[in-house]
Amino acid sequence: MATKCAQNAFSEAYVRFRDLQPCARETADRVPEHVVQCVWYDQLFPNESLRTAEGHRIDVLSPGWWNHQEGPDFRGAQIAFNGKLYSGDVEIHLNHSGWNAHGHHLDARYDDVILHVVLEPNPAPGLILTSAGRHIPTLFLGEYLREGIHALADVVIRDDYPHATASTHGSCADQVARHGVGGLSAFLHLAGEWRMLNKARALRQRMDQAGREQAVYEALLYACGFSHFKHHFRTIARHLPYDRARQLSLQEPLLLEAALFQIGGLLPKALPPGTTAVPHFARLRALRRDRLAGLRSLPLTWHRIGVRPNNNPERRLAGAARLIARTARAGLLDSLDGIWRKDRSPLQCRREFEALFPNPLGFWAAHCTWTGKKLTRPAALLGPGRVRSIIGNVFVPAGLALARADRDRLKEEKVFDFFLSLPKEPDNQIVKVMLPRVVGASPGLKLDFRTQQGLLQMHQDWCEPNPSCHNCALLRHLDFRGLISPRGHA
Repeated sequence: MATKCAQNAFSEAYVRFRDLQPCARETADRVPEHVVQCVWYDQLFPNESLRTAEGHRIDVLSPGWWNHQEGPDFRGAQIAFNGKLYSGDVEIHLNHSGWNAHGHHLDARYDDVILHVVLEPNPAPGLILTSAGRHIPTLFLGEYLREGIHALADVVIRDDYPHATASTHGSCADQVARHGVGGLSAFLHLAGEWRMLNKARALRQRMDQAGREQAVYEALLYACGFSHFKHHFRTIARHLPYDRARQLSLQEPLLLEAALFQIGGLLPKALPPGTTAVPHFARLRALRRDRLAGLRSLPLTWHRIGVRPNNNPERRLAGAARLIARTARAGLLDSLDGIWRKDRSPLQCRREFEALFPNPLGFWAAHCTWTGKKLTRPAALLGPGRVRSIIGNVFVPAGLALARADRDRLKEEKVFDFFLSLPKEPDNQIVKVMLPRVVGASPGLKLDFRTQQGLLQMHQDWCEPNPSCHNCALLRHLDFRGLISPRGHA
């Protein structure tokens, strides 16, 4: 009997047939769950008389952060239960039965949920439990909608959520509307510089533990892994140390790619039967057989749900292998340091850093998987946005860490000037949330790399733990009129 690789033994394919039955489909007058999420996020219901099905009086200070990843719908909500404030996650369903039907009672990712919000109690209410057996109170939201869910569904512009609605504005946005962005911009610059200092300190600590080159190599692979696979890539970097990776790439550039794939479990023993011959796969397989016979795979699981094909781990690892190979002769640190020490403008330095990254050539420039269709035109293994992120989040803190370790003030100043000149990297979900939160609809905030880093730091220190802005100490100490200088002196 054939076995299934990396899949559950029980198939869920039957659901496609079950959906053909009219009684199993949503009726025409049933609203999408996303509408209920919008209603919760904008709090389009009276907040003064809410009670859970269990009789708890609740006051929603903040609906939480809209979660676009796997797990609960909203993270870090602030809700008072009977006058006592709690912080935790919120899960939204159309019906009370959705919790168990979706398997949340068995999923530890939902163990921090403090409130289950449903539109209707149908079917009959029952206990809602986490995987640890903790009872979660339920709010039947439909009982509190004065206009009814269908009336709200007609006015909710779902494409505006979660970023382009007034409810995303925090208290900072009100101050910016009155005084402009000057003071806030100065604060974000300070926060961005602090974030770089912390990254440099963490990198310096790892340098002391594992060596300078190994630490930067790990940081590089971590950044190449993007959000989905960064921890996997760092694990691979620690399993295959930089000295060994450099030796492999000097022997044969594809040898390092084969080694990284083998460690990650991304180089199968064979392609599926009937697959068109893939010379690149045959070459890597031959290298594994002839040169890497003793190299074992790590038990890594690659979840690809929500991952764009261009960001598949094979392409990212191949891009990292090319970058290591291109800098192998001089060494990774010497290649970077050589650019820092040249008499170049920040723009010239950035162009030289960008030139280290591989051009879109070879098998992975035209493919996203071993067996998928060929791309219509070649695509870089590490795109321009990812390259900017690596330069800002790896090369800058590495340069700063080494400048401070060597007490090289001139190099630190050059790294700082370079940091100030960096254009913004692609916005992540946090930046997308933070921008309307702190500036609202006010124009004028220049979004460069330093400001983005400041938004991330502000979110981490102030906004994430207190999404309602309740008694925010920052509001009392930040001068929104712009009297704070960019260097931190009043």
